[in-house]
Amino acid sequence: MYRILFTIGSFPIYAYGVMIALAFIVGILMAMQEAKKTGEDPERILDLSLYIILGAIIGGRLGYVIFHLDYYLKNPVQIFYFREGGLALLGGFVLAFILGRWHILRNKLSFWKYADIIAPSLAFGYGIARIGCFLNGCCFGVVSEKCGIRFPALNMPPVYLRQLQDGLIAPGSPYTLPVIPTQIYASLSGFLIFLILIRLKKYKKYEGFIFLNLLLLYSLYRFIIEFFRFYESGYLFLNLTVGQVICIGLALGSLIFMNILNKRNKEEK
Repeated sequence: MYRILFTIGSFPIYAYGVMIALAFIVGILMAMQEAKKTGEDPERILDLSLYIILGAIIGGRLGYVIFHLDYYLKNPVQIFYFREGGLALLGGFVLAFILGRWHILRNKLSFWKYADIIAPSLAFGYGIARIGCFLNGCCFGVVSEKCGIRFPALNMPPVYLRQLQDGLIAPGSPYTLPVIPTQIYASLSGFLIFLILIRLKKYKKYEGFIFLNLLLLYSLYRFIIEFFRFYESGYLFLNLTVGQVICIGLALGSLIFMNILNKRNKEEK
């Protein structure tokens, strides 16, 4: 919607990059505060955050490039244009999870305890990051005259370029066709999940409870919203997207680990 917030000389400052940076900063500060409440050293969160940020950015970009491989094979230099948008959340989560877990175990810390510490901040940061997607005009929904909003042609957001490429709008059109603002719904879902996780803290019975609920709630929200997002490709069986299939696996995995950790907790008592 406002893809470029302002310019410094001839250097544009993209809203997407600003919101991603804000999401990381706020998330780290929240996690450090939570670590302090649980008796852990907040400085360890800073160390862990470096690995999570690295994994989220590199993994997210790789995932996005893979899903748009035809475009990036023709425009390889643009693979490195991070600040213009283009991160696949699921790809970022996988690599961030791998690097974060490796760092925690290497330092002989409790993985599930630290996962619970950072879980609420992940949800809150996600809510902030999706605002960046809305401002950037990426991760948009399908065309809808009843529930959609129009994006202006200003700075050529991804939704405008996509509709132009598909012949849905004519060159020089001032606005796109109305699309469902799935970015806003995603952002609100992130903030709602954050509030639910804060509420669930009083019912926590074992380490990992908050983090696994984060994965479960995220999978549920993401599975639903995928029906309203625009996809040029990536559908599997039963007309489900790749993301929806991953969400099913993520939800099942969360439930299995919930059962394992709950049984282990009862046995230890």
